[in-house]
Amino acid sequence: MKLSKKKLEELKTTVESRDQALLEIGNLEVRKAHVTAQAYELVIKFEEVRATLKDKYGDDVQIDMTTGEIVNPSNDLKKA
Repeated sequence: MKLSKKKLEELKTTVESRDQALLEIGNLEVRKAHVTAQAYELVIKFEEVRATLKDKYGDDVQIDMTTGEIVNPSNDLKKA
């Protein structure tokens, strides 16, 4: 007993499509892991910058991200 050529071709096409989809998922997972690691490094970097700014300008410092203007520093002596 044998599959017809049409059914065999349908099976092959389906299996190839499935395999390609699974390969793409694997590639996306690798990319996701890479981007997640980058995001983690950026969070660490942000916390370092934040700590530096807090030390210099106080805990409640607010910075205008467009102009760089420092608003409401908690300790005016730290502005220097």
